[in-house]
Amino acid sequence: MKFSEPIACLNGQIVKASDLRLPVTDMGIVHGIAVTEMLRTFQGKLFEWEAHWDRFQNSAALTDIPLPEFDVLEIVQQMVEHNFQFIPEGNEMGVIISATPGPNRTYLGQTTEVEPTFFSHTFELPGELWADTTESGQHLAISSVPQISPRCVPPAAKVRSRMNWYLAERDVSKRYPGSRPIVLDEYGFVRETSTANLFAVRDGFVLTAPEETVLPGICRAITIRLLHKLGEEVRETNMTVDDLLQAQEIFTASTPYCLMGVSRLNSASAGLDFPGEITRALLEKWNEYVGIDIHEQLRRIAIGRQSNV
Repeated sequence: MKFSEPIACLNGQIVKASDLRLPVTDMGIVHGIAVTEMLRTFQGKLFEWEAHWDRFQNSAALTDIPLPEFDVLEIVQQMVEHNFQFIPEGNEMGVIISATPGPNRTYLGQTTEVEPTFFSHTFELPGELWADTTESGQHLAISSVPQISPRCVPPAAKVRSRMNWYLAERDVSKRYPGSRPIVLDEYGFVRETSTANLFAVRDGFVLTAPEETVLPGICRAITIRLLHKLGEEVRETNMTVDDLLQAQEIFTASTPYCLMGVSRLNSASAGLDFPGEITRALLEKWNEYVGIDIHEQLRRIAIGRQSNV
């Protein structure tokens, strides 16, 4: 079947994106039980699919959510290739894949067979969300809302439930308007932000939380490899708040923007070099890695999208 509008996937079937629906009885809605991945494209091609798919499979295994038996990559590629024609030239897409355990038995009863749910869709990458920070830097603040204990939810599982992150964002936005949260674990060690892995440069070393204590970010892994190519020493360690306060540079790694510097921590910018020497060199390596100027592209996308409003 040929479609004249964007498409999506629901349980292995191609549907119009406008028809993609989950029933209100699905566990992904009722309890927020779902595993997920967000990918992006570069020049219309999926970026780091294998790494994202491996993490998606691991998340499903850690949470005991069954995955589909059909070829997910084949469907996602078909979806991306088709949907790319509907976004402006020069723009990119975000891609979501998610799986839930399926319907909640409370609404269906004991005898009804329950099947897991899988869905995937795309969206135009909203470059305006990050365009300004490519030039002014991020404002991060330490939240009083802690990371969920790994004894409850494995940090390595990328899950759809975001209540703790929502509360952390509400917390810092009230005290430091315009900031995004950094969360600490139950022992007070620095872990990650609500959307990214965190790095700090202190006294000649690049510090980041141990992989087993945070979401193993795809861009985190690439960033560490690129830092090694630059000859920088990366220490995976239990960072403290003092490490952040004494840091010369702070930056984050996340799928939409790959790498982003921080210009302000809590209420102060004193002591932070933005963009710092390591941040600048690392961003150049990132640009070489993907083949374009990442931040320039985000700014260009933002201008294009705002002119169409």
